[in-house]
Amino acid sequence: MTFSKISVITPSYNQGRFIEQTILSVIGQQYPNIEYIIIDGGSTDETLDIIRKYENHITYWISEADQGQSHAINKGFAQATGDILCWLNSDDYYLPGTLLEVNQVLSNRRPELLFGNSIHLNEATHFVHGSYFNPLKNWDINHGDYIVQPGSFWTRQAFEQTGKLREDLHFGFDWEWFARAQAGGVSFIPSEKYFSVYRVHNDQKSNDNNIDRFKELILIEKQLNPSKFEFIDRYLGKHLTNINLLYSLSSKQPLNVLQYQLLKAFHPGLIKLIDRVSLKKYIKYVYQHQK
Repeated sequence: MTFSKISVITPSYNQGRFIEQTILSVIGQQYPNIEYIIIDGGSTDETLDIIRKYENHITYWISEADQGQSHAINKGFAQATGDILCWLNSDDYYLPGTLLEVNQVLSNRRPELLFGNSIHLNEATHFVHGSYFNPLKNWDINHGDYIVQPGSFWTRQAFEQTGKLREDLHFGFDWEWFARAQAGGVSFIPSEKYFSVYRVHNDQKSNDNNIDRFKELILIEKQLNPSKFEFIDRYLGKHLTNINLLYSLSSKQPLNVLQYQLLKAFHPGLIKLIDRVSLKKYIKYVYQHQK
């Protein structure tokens, strides 16, 4: 068997309580041709001590201030020489045998992207559930990011064809890159296998309550799917008062189901395009400010 060189980039910043498991999951793959690169943003916790502990297994690492996660990952890709590329955040980790499977599936002679499923682990509740990609469903990356990032891998040809991550984005740069890759002709290869563990915890920036994240994801989706938001904006221009009234009438927590039923009954076309929680955020944080 030929073992293509796989470059794994780990961006990190003050994730000392998680990064050791991340590192061990990479070097524990026992894959014979791996290039492991860690780009740290100047951590002040125990991160650097842990990196030094495994220095002999790390191809390259640096710790210095950067301009955010996407910038750090791009710095890692600039160092990478592998035929297959990926990044693994410092609070996630690979499952055993992942890189061997990636090597078997991806061709280093074509622009391809492989993505699989991921186990979601909630640190606070210890609740575990798995993602599931149904290949028979009509998925469209422009309408939502169905790819769980730590379970994604691509060839160098795909990266060179698509270009680096957008460094002006801080939350949805993976989604934007996947969409750009597909638009550029990269072949997407889904797998039902589980490749990684995606850790859910209170300190992560991809929190559903993070309004800055919500606004950036909306901005990306507007760029990818402008007709959807042209319809939403036109609709809100005509029905905003009524929609806000429905929200106010059913604002109590136990009435969330009623809120959804009222919106679905009076505004079915709108609720097919955007869920009630996202719509409320959109009205408050985006629509009102763009008028």
